[in-house]
Amino acid sequence: MTTKQDNTGRGGNRNPEGKGGFRDNPQNRSDGGWKKEDSIGYQYRMLQRLTIEELEKWIDENPKSIRTVAQDLAYKALIKAQKELPYLKEVTDRSEGKAPQSMDITSGGEPIKGALVEFIGLENDTQD
Repeated sequence: MTTKQDNTGRGGNRNPEGKGGFRDNPQNRSDGGWKKEDSIGYQYRMLQRLTIEELEKWIDENPKSIRTVAQDLAYKALIKAQKELPYLKEVTDRSEGKAPQSMDITSGGEPIKGALVEFIGLENDTQD
C-alpha cells in the first residue's frame, strides 16, 4: 500500500510513488539507538575485569572476524598499556575518569580581587 505524499514544501516531492525507505526494507531500521556495549570505554572496563586466563579464552572465542571495532581497539590498547605509559594513561582515563586537577587563581601569590560596581540613580530615573 502506498500513500499519496504532499508535493508542497521545500524541494517538492522527491519520492512521488512513496516507495522505498523503512517500509520496504525494515531490516535497515534502527533497533532503538545507542548501545553501551558498542562503546570503547565499556569494552575497556569489560576486558579489565577479566583474569589473564579469561582474557586468553575471550581472544580465542572472539577472533578478529567477529570482534567489533570497539572490542578490537580496546583489546589492542590494553595490550599496549602493559608496556607504554601513554596507553596506560588513556585506558585509565577512559575507564576510571580523569584525575581531578585543581587550579590556583592568584596573581603573584595574592588573590585576585573583583571590582565593586555601583549603579546610581536607577530607582527614580525617568526620562522625558
